Amino acid sequence: MLTITTELLVSSRVSCPVCRSKERTILVKARHDSPNFLKFIKNERFYGKEFYDSYNNGPVKELLFEVAECKNCHFLYLTQVLSDTGMDLLYNEWLDKELLKGYYANMPYNIYEELMLSVINKAFKKKKKRKKLKVMDFGAGYGNFCSIATKLGINTYAFDLSTDKNEHMENMGVTIINNLQEFRGSFDFIYVNQVAEHVSSPGGMLSNLRECLADDGFMYVATPDSKNAKKELMKNGLSSDFFKFISPHQHINAFTNRTLRLLGQNIGLKPFTMFDFMTWLNTSLSSAELKYVIKRIIKNSSVGTAIFFKKS
Repeated sequence: MLTITTELLVSSRVSCPVCRSKERTILVKARHDSPNFLKFIKNERFYGKEFYDSYNNGPVKELLFEVAECKNCHFLYLTQVLSDTGMDLLYNEWLDKELLKGYYANMPYNIYEELMLSVINKAFKKKKKRKKLKVMDFGAGYGNFCSIATKLGINTYAFDLSTDKNEHMENMGVTIINNLQEFRGSFDFIYVNQVAEHVSSPGGMLSNLRECLADDGFMYVATPDSKNAKKELMKNGLSSDFFKFISPHQHINAFTNRTLRLLGQNIGLKPFTMFDFMTWLNTSLSSAELKYVIKRIIKNSSVGTAIFFKKS
């Protein structure tokens, strides 16, 4: 049986994940076993017994929570993050599967995801004159987005690190991806919602996904908007509100509109322009779809952290 050590559990990031600069300022630094830090960790409501067993009896309490601010692009990120071994433990052991299933099962139907897919489907049908859109949901969870896509008759694929979630989606008729290299140039649309804040190399992840796009395909990348993260940290320290921006093990990157755009541009993705969105408005949209494009998609891409990208 593999003995889990601190060295095996984590890796260190010595440069900014967005611009690669090594110049940074440390805003806060605390070991997991420092006074009151366990209270901060407990803001994560989905940790189960396995996590707390590892904290009390294993190396988790020795981990370092260190928030850095890049001096070049002002991106906030954790310097010490879970390794591949740690990520496997997180998604397949530490997070309570039953709590997660109950949470996702009780989520209200997301009409905005349906409207998004409907608008994109119309745009591609007009442009390509073919029957089925080919979509990948990367970091698909328990498949809420995939469920909507399959109901709309869209050719739906998914990728997730959790074996439990993949089994759940397979039962929905979704094709599970195990190797991205097999799908180079395959997808019209890739949906990456609430994922980039979790991964140690968001640029590497998006670069790999870019290779999976068809030449005229595009990608939706959404993260929490962390424009107020530093202000909250300076004012209230390690608060429950700051936990929503940056947290041990999971939210390890804090994006703003500027840094998310910069990340995409650095790996060969170009944010949609108003002209790109205008082509969608010329596809016989319903009043609800038109309102959604103007009030949600264009606004969030312009000032928020829900951005559409295409290959540059």
